Amino acid sequence: MFRLFKSDFFHFEALRLLSFTPHDGGEVAEFFEALQNIQDGDVESWYSAWAEAASKVEGLAAEAEQAGNRITARRAYFRASNYLRAAQFMLNGLSGTDQRLLTASETAISNFWRAVTLLDSSIRRIEIRYDDGLVLPGYLCLPEASKRLRGPIPLLIQTVGADATQEEIFYIFPMAALELGYAVLTFEGPGQGIFLRRHRVPFRPDWEAVVGKVLYFAQEYAHQHQELELDVARRVALVGSSMGGYLALRGAADPRIHACIAVDPFYTMFDLLRSRMPAPVLNTFIAGGFVPDGDGITFGQWMLGASGAADLLRTMQRFTLSAPDGSRYLEKVHCPVMVTGARHSLYSPPEISTHRIYEELVNVPKDRKLMWVAEDVSQGGLQSKVGAFNVLNTKAFAWLDQVFEIDRKMVV
Repeated sequence: MFRLFKSDFFHFEALRLLSFTPHDGGEVAEFFEALQNIQDGDVESWYSAWAEAASKVEGLAAEAEQAGNRITARRAYFRASNYLRAAQFMLNGLSGTDQRLLTASETAISNFWRAVTLLDSSIRRIEIRYDDGLVLPGYLCLPEASKRLRGPIPLLIQTVGADATQEEIFYIFPMAALELGYAVLTFEGPGQGIFLRRHRVPFRPDWEAVVGKVLYFAQEYAHQHQELELDVARRVALVGSSMGGYLALRGAADPRIHACIAVDPFYTMFDLLRSRMPAPVLNTFIAGGFVPDGDGITFGQWMLGASGAADLLRTMQRFTLSAPDGSRYLEKVHCPVMVTGARHSLYSPPEISTHRIYEELVNVPKDRKLMWVAEDVSQGGLQSKVGAFNVLNTKAFAWLDQVFEIDRKMVV
């Protein structure tokens, strides 16, 4: 495959951003103009290139909006938002100490909101009550009248993963879902996106507790706004990619979830290291021995709330679908599940993740669960289906339509 950078990490992250160009999250010429100003492995050049690109596009957006060109303005605000999201991404390794993380994130959110207000669909900002008086930020996205399905509207809840934001994932599942008549609720919880940057609250392994609060909000909101006809009683799907796929599987144990799509999840977070590091070296790290410094280590400490590198490795072992007593969490899941894998994943080979998850869904009938491992890059062979989001949406919504008994031939 053509390489954008020699290093795997910079190549993947650049390809991740390029993947959004068909979905209003980028422009090809702007992308390559920024790319030529980035030195492989240089975080500062990455940040500067994308921040500059965002600034230029913000100007185009404001100019178009002032001229009354809603479509051009909307697309430009989307691009500006995504470029800033990409810019701040590489600063994550500084464990939240760089003020640009929060500033760029806030501006990216502002640009995103300006974009969605120019959509024909209705996007509402929501706040979900959490612990200690905090609220989780979210969006409720409703399809325009011409795209609505007959009867109550099925609801798709998307949880983001380790380093994505709900503004970024909007270009994938939510945008496609709105075209197909689904409503979508996105949110950011502890350890994620702007919630982490504002409040410094780390991830929690029992993500089902977070999903429970989101579901309570969804049910209350649907009751208070019955004119929306949200089908929270029969058709609620939970979806996530990469770490978000793992989080979705934990949330799927809640009986209020009627279907789950886990895109390229891990089974155990610790497998991400175990598959790449010799056992003697790994054991030394866990015991508190030397751990090399690096962006992945420092971001992990911030995200998971670990006190140091060795504590980070021990904390990672808590994010698993199995328990010390040998019990399997996935036995609690009874709803239909689609789980995917990626042959060329940087993080989690399907043999130790996708296959194991599928086999341990013992209380989901075979005709109600689906495993899809993409072999080729063009068909979704990279982590989170980067570069092949249209392929992912085609397969995911075909499956979900079947589960929710939606017949597109009958939709007028």
